[in-house]
Amino acid sequence: MSFQVSSTQKQTLDRILSESVSSKSTPAVFFGATNVEGPIYMHTEGTKLVDDLSSGAIDEDTVFWFCSQTKLITTIAALQLVEQGKIALDTPVETILPELANPVVVTEKDEAGRIKTTTPAKEKITFGQLLDHTSGLDYQVDAASRKRTGSVGAAGLGVVYIHHYKEGEGASKFFELLKGPHSGIPLGFEPGTNFAYGFSSDCAGFIVERISGKSLEQYFQENIFAPLGIKSMSFSLRPELEKRLLPLTFRHEDGSLERWKGPDVVEQDRTNVTVNLGGAGLYGSQKDYLTILRHLLQIKAGTATNPILSRTTVDSMFTPSLPPTGANTISAMINMFQPSLGFPKGSAQFGYGLCLNTADIPGKRRKGSGYWGGWANTTYFVDPAAGVAAVFGTQLVPTGDRIFDAKMDELERALYVEL
Repeated sequence: MSFQVSSTQKQTLDRILSESVSSKSTPAVFFGATNVEGPIYMHTEGTKLVDDLSSGAIDEDTVFWFCSQTKLITTIAALQLVEQGKIALDTPVETILPELANPVVVTEKDEAGRIKTTTPAKEKITFGQLLDHTSGLDYQVDAASRKRTGSVGAAGLGVVYIHHYKEGEGASKFFELLKGPHSGIPLGFEPGTNFAYGFSSDCAGFIVERISGKSLEQYFQENIFAPLGIKSMSFSLRPELEKRLLPLTFRHEDGSLERWKGPDVVEQDRTNVTVNLGGAGLYGSQKDYLTILRHLLQIKAGTATNPILSRTTVDSMFTPSLPPTGANTISAMINMFQPSLGFPKGSAQFGYGLCLNTADIPGKRRKGSGYWGGWANTTYFVDPAAGVAAVFGTQLVPTGDRIFDAKMDELERALYVEL
């Protein structure tokens, strides 16, 4: 029997979401769940502007900045190329991205987090390491490359993301910024030896572009979105998307909420989007994101019509690939940013594009589920064992919001209570 939501569960989920917004615990929110056959729950609460009730209620078609939710879709595109035989998981990426040849491993930093010394990497970065984030490309590798943004605090976005790329500036400018003054692209560790949340998906996206001869936008539209009937997703805000965009909200240390005043985010002006960032640049509705998650469930269940990936490939996304050191790193990261997830000790892993729990989480998702989220406090999971996937999202900074994390825990427990 397929995973279902009872009328009692629906009332509970509705209440959690309504109270979250009415109490000003969060700005506007979307929560949706699907089984293999189709959506089983979708609900929105709140207005586009946190302090303006006349700004209009959000709905299922409201557009979100996905941030790192983009990474899963880039991984799907990359794995399509592997299936087509155009690249292998063990292919050294420098053969396609020479900018990643001769990287250096950071050996010492100063107290401010600036890189002091490096040594040439002994190993080459492979394509598969971009997909499971063991490449060494790390957001934290050079703290000095991150800057404060806006009048309401630190956004914590890397300079390669907030740089406004000019016409003609593409991946080469991205790598110039990433390299900085160093002799090669700086890595946090030898490729393949650990896990790092970082720029791997952006690099995978550039590889998709160079192999396909198409922009990541065009590749996604033709090979992922069109086959699934998705029309809301894009790297640039077309007029019909821009008017549906949910603006960012900022939470102060005292818990109060106000409109985000920081100007520096990924380029939004569609006339100026010259670089498609496969790690952070995509916009779209969470309803459409749920369509992608449902398609993965269908492929796993063997019921997908015109699947965009094979069952074997999707299985690899749910197969742990991290060495023990990497598993410890991802576990520490989860505990820092999403402590309410409740992963049993030693159960955190990563496959291609998905963080995995290798044990059941009591009262929640089952062993073998995959999840991730986005910088502006969005998150999703896919649970093939239970046959359910869900998305919860707002547009709130700073990232790693504890109240958002606790609400997701409450929603997930309500979703699973009758299973």
